[in-house]
Amino acid sequence: MTRAPLLLSIAAAAAILSCRPIYEPDLWWHLAHGRENLTGHVVRTNLFSFTYPDHRQRYTSFLFDTGSYVAWQATGAVGIQAAQALVLAAALLILFAACRVRAPAWAVAAVLCLGFFILEPRAIPRPHLVSFAGLAACAWLIERTMARRDPGPLWWAVPLIAVWGNFHVECVFGVLLLLVFSGAELIKPSWITRRQALRALGITGIAGVATIANPYGWGLAAYLYENLSVPGIVAIAELQPPGLPAYRAFFAYLVLTGGLLIGQPSRFTFSEGSIAAVFGTLGLMHLRETPLVLFATAPMVAVRLNALAARGLDYRAIVITTICASLALFRVPRARLLPDLYVGRDAVEPPQFFSLQAIAFVQQAGLEGPVFNSHNLGGYIAWSLYPRVRVFQDSRLQAYPPEHFRRIIAASRSQDDWNALVADVDWAMVSVPRPNQLSGAGRFPAADWATVFLDDAIEIVVRRSGKYAGLVR
Repeated sequence: MTRAPLLLSIAAAAAILSCRPIYEPDLWWHLAHGRENLTGHVVRTNLFSFTYPDHRQRYTSFLFDTGSYVAWQATGAVGIQAAQALVLAAALLILFAACRVRAPAWAVAAVLCLGFFILEPRAIPRPHLVSFAGLAACAWLIERTMARRDPGPLWWAVPLIAVWGNFHVECVFGVLLLLVFSGAELIKPSWITRRQALRALGITGIAGVATIANPYGWGLAAYLYENLSVPGIVAIAELQPPGLPAYRAFFAYLVLTGGLLIGQPSRFTFSEGSIAAVFGTLGLMHLRETPLVLFATAPMVAVRLNALAARGLDYRAIVITTICASLALFRVPRARLLPDLYVGRDAVEPPQFFSLQAIAFVQQAGLEGPVFNSHNLGGYIAWSLYPRVRVFQDSRLQAYPPEHFRRIIAASRSQDDWNALVADVDWAMVSVPRPNQLSGAGRFPAADWATVFLDDAIEIVVRRSGKYAGLVR
């Protein structure tokens, strides 16, 4: 396979992944943060909330938020899709370069084909897209180190991670990849000497320090530590293990990687095996880390596919088999892939989850101040209505004390407790299609509350004896 068709395929893949309708409630508070950043002050407290407006925010994806807001201001939802496609294409191109250090283009094409379906569930407009590109760049630097048998290329990881830390907290995984490689080479050298491995570990340490080169400094590490406690508060899907059948492409890739490493013992190196083991374990623990396994291990997989061809297996058969297997593993029906592509608000702001009409009603009806809102609507309200409206909660879990969410969950089991919880609000915005313990669905009885707006996405209720009782008529 020549380089030009492969590069065109990467661009097409990035465009397809960016033009699907997505449900992404976090996008809206990223945009709201970006808007605040460009007013001249970086968000450091929970200013969108009336419940805990002074609660510290140790870290935000500063540059991602700002860049997303600039993209939205330029061309609206299309700008978000274009930015997403650009970052995805960059990540895949860097991974292509990393794989090409030791493998031919056809082997890279086979790996990237399967990689498309691994990325698909996590290809949404959030800061982790930048981490795809960042980890691919770290893999490329390691491949250059292996090819030159010198740790010199790893110095580029220091500025890379310094910039990356301003986009996403997962810059720490770049440090981890360098650490695993360097440490494994120190224990059992394959690509560099032990003395060089010590240099590589020193560079890794400097790269680790570079993670504080952001407006929040050590707050990045504190944020990451706090993130470890999130599953004990709310069962966030992305912090759960990946499951079947949705992540079958990921599991197939794990099996392929393990099979190639074990099946070619003469090529096995301790550093590559350690990288596969560490990142494979992370992917099995949390579904949000499944794409990182691809970016950390793709070069070693491409090399071993090429070794199969060197043994006499036709490379065209390998490529065709990989493509067919990848299509069979795709979780989206192939007949719906192209017809379901959209450009603009219908893709980024699907009306079945987010309602422009509800926002317009709030503005026209004069609703303002503190509002109870479903967990998944907090960012959308902050983006659309702040500072006129202050939210009760949103999905920035570290921006609130943990007891806030525990209190909401506990109150959802008792109407009396719920009444006490919302005693300070006269209106509420409730998610219609996403009822759960944090949504407030079913907790606003008609005897005390009246529905004044309802569509497929949002219900707005007001207290019959409250400030907005006039809307009931």
